[in-house]
Amino acid sequence: MAVTDHSVTSQTVAQHIESVTHHSVSARTIRRRLQQSGLSARRPLLGLPLTLNHRRLRRQWCDERWAAERNEVVFSDE
Repeated sequence: MAVTDHSVTSQTVAQHIESVTHHSVSARTIRRRLQQSGLSARRPLLGLPLTLNHRRLRRQWCDERWAAERNEVVFSDE
């Protein structure tokens, strides 16, 4: 289940095992066994969490660079 669907949680796997075998298995045991098999949970990083100060500093940095190059760019409809 975890091998074919990488988004499944260890808690979901534990619940599935319990529903099929009627034996309780902890989510921690599932994580440990998967790790022993070379599998581990990794959530993809969707983006950096930026604070308002980070955004302000990024914008300031961009404006400083763009101001220098703004006059050198030629826009055309062609």
